[in-house]
Amino acid sequence: MWSAKPIYPPKGFLFSGIIAGIKKKHKNDLGLILSQKPASASAVFTTNVFLAAPVLISKQRIKAGTAQAILVNSGNANAGLGNEGIVSAKKTSKALAQKLGIKESMILLASTGVIGEKFPAEKIKNAIPKLVQNLNPDGVLEFTRAIMTTDTREKISSRKIQIQGKDVRILGIAKGAGMIQPKMATMLGFLMTDAEASPDTLNQLLKQIVPHTFNRITIDGDTSTNDSLFLLANGASKVKIAPDKPGWNRFRNALYQICLELATMMVADGEGVTRYFYVQVNGAKSKSDAEKIARQIANSPLLKTAISASDPNWGRIIAAAGIAGVKFNPNHASVFLLSPNGKNRMEIFKHGARSKKYRGLKQEKRASKILSKNGFKIIFHLESGKESFEMISCDLTEQYVRINASYRT
Repeated sequence: MWSAKPIYPPKGFLFSGIIAGIKKKHKNDLGLILSQKPASASAVFTTNVFLAAPVLISKQRIKAGTAQAILVNSGNANAGLGNEGIVSAKKTSKALAQKLGIKESMILLASTGVIGEKFPAEKIKNAIPKLVQNLNPDGVLEFTRAIMTTDTREKISSRKIQIQGKDVRILGIAKGAGMIQPKMATMLGFLMTDAEASPDTLNQLLKQIVPHTFNRITIDGDTSTNDSLFLLANGASKVKIAPDKPGWNRFRNALYQICLELATMMVADGEGVTRYFYVQVNGAKSKSDAEKIARQIANSPLLKTAISASDPNWGRIIAAAGIAGVKFNPNHASVFLLSPNGKNRMEIFKHGARSKKYRGLKQEKRASKILSKNGFKIIFHLESGKESFEMISCDLTEQYVRINASYRT
């Protein structure tokens, strides 16, 4: 769906991905992003109370608003290890700082993989010389493959836009296929641009964009201990981005589109997923009410399994909405299905009962056909107010259980 799009690495950024022997399988498992000069930096992290060591360290370092490198490993989450995990993580960033000749505080960390396993700091330290040696502007794919766990394909999105006659490049890379309901960002996400922007501007951009992209996806309703999303701007294009500068809306929209594409890619590549879909709640009293209902429907295992079979079991939609903790009148609620191209809209539930328009096997087959396609929409409409909220979700299959039952073996 997205793979044919070109990749535009921002100027002044280098990438590397190698095999360090962290994973049991012989695959890339250690990655590095380097800005050739210090970059403005911002980030958002998991809302999980149990924070992985790299999250704890990066949360402190990002406060300075400046960073130059991000060291990432897959195959081990470095979570649930107490102080040992912190010490081990700092060993790796110290070794990298010495190799790069920069301050250790300029290095951000991210990890993904199994929780509670001893962190392989020595393997990572030993691999750092090769990791640094392999740095190059075209190493995006190697880096992306190094951060993947159960992902089946790379998740990359980029844009090249013109502002005041100069090219500005933005690149986004993400990983995530399971333990996904971020409520902040992706499982791991990296956004880079050669625009010049202050840390406050980057904070503002994430605050505006994340709630409408990464925060609206769910695969299984779980939130990781390691979720991290970083945004770096190194100014190599010599184009300044700020709310009062030319090109602000163009830049913000490009970054939004990248984040939305990455978020959708994650859901589409969810563990065992055969299709993704949207849940839209309209006519709620408050944004909070709309979100609660949308999340409850999007996370319903009963609904998600029905969708895996293209079964239009609308009873599971209204049952999920009814336990969202929102007071509403069921006799004023309606449910619609909308085909991916928006041309086929079906009213299946109207004011507390099956719609009169939705009767017979022919209509059931028509609804089933809509559910068999990627990107269809379930619309739950209330008559309580004017607020709305939309989630991106996916089906739940036997393969999801198989993947997670054997995740550590």
